[in-house]
Parts: sequence; structure tokens; C-alpha cells
Amino acid sequence: MSTILVIDDNSIERESVQRALQKAGYTVLSAADGTTGFAIAREERPNLIICDIDMPGLSGFETLKMLKEDPQTQSIPFVFLTGSAEAIAGKLGRELGAEEYVEKPFSFSKLLAVVGFSLRKK
Repeated sequence: MSTILVIDDNSIERESVQRALQKAGYTVLSAADGTTGFAIAREERPNLIICDIDMPGLSGFETLKMLKEDPQTQSIPFVFLTGSAEAIAGKLGRELGAEEYVEKPFSFSKLLAVVGFSLRKK
């Protein structure tokens, strides 16, 4: 089964996403910030990264930019998970190389559909 890295500074949201993905059979890694997430991605090379946009320190956009510039991580599919309702956030994320954009609040069935789609697309 695929390994997914979840990067979110909100521990409650990060853990709920992690539990939902684990229930669906995925192996899940997690990080509370972009810097740690980048390091885990380089070391573990997950099959997919799900990342919040609005985080202290490195934003999700900055984290994605670093991942896409690094030869070891540039091919890992990336999905934004965010509470930002602005359409520009999704557009900018896709321009930077994100596959999808899931807006909070979301249903876990929607999240799992996006995860499945992004993994198949790879």
C-alpha cells in the first residue's frame, strides 16, 4: 500500500486525517511544519504528500516550492489541504505543481477520492 505524508500544524486536523488514511489502508507519516515535512519527504520518499497551506514558518506554498526544486522529491504528487476559501490559492498551488486542492471542511470520502486520484495519476 502507498505511503502518504501529512503536513499540518494543527495537531487535531493532522491526526484526524492520519487516522482516516490509516483506516483506508495507507501507511501515514506526519509532520507539524514544512521544514520537518521536507526532511521526512527527502528521507522517506512517500507516494503522496498532503499539506496545509497556512502554517507558521514555511507555508505550504514554500514547502511545495522546495519539494519541486529538489531532485529527490520533485516527482512526489502533492495535494493542498486548506481552510483558505480563495480560488487563487488553488490556482497558485497548481501552478507550483500541486495535483489537487481540498478545501476544509471536507468529508473524508472526498479526501480519499482525491488521494486515490492523485496516486493513480502518478
